[in-house]
Amino acid sequence: MPSRRAVAAMLVSAGLSACTYWQTVTTPLPELTGGDSPPALLRVTTVYDEVYELSDPRVHNDTLIGGALPEETWTYIALSDITNVAVKKKSVLRTAGAVVLAVGLVWAIVELCEDPDACTSEDLEE
Repeated sequence: MPSRRAVAAMLVSAGLSACTYWQTVTTPLPELTGGDSPPALLRVTTVYDEVYELSDPRVHNDTLIGGALPEETWTYIALSDITNVAVKKKSVLRTAGAVVLAVGLVWAIVELCEDPDACTSEDLEE
């Protein structure tokens, strides 16, 4: 029977945040941010090679407005200065693979070391 540590480790590994990646989009920003389900996070690159990650992005007139991460300070970028827009996507396969790997490692540790006192790198002197 697995120990409490093993069960806790499996639960933590199952709760890993999803593996994500950035995908470039070609949808115009007013349509992208003004729809029924706008993205929560955008990565934009400007003509000056500046990269911003903006939370809760919105377009107002000719400006993209959002909270620049990590401080979430309001940032205003002219649409004409933006060269690339990407949205954050979740990869179900990568996430499933990470969870399977983590659970497998925990299982292997539990199987190889059922007695935590016997699994130490320290030599015990008698």
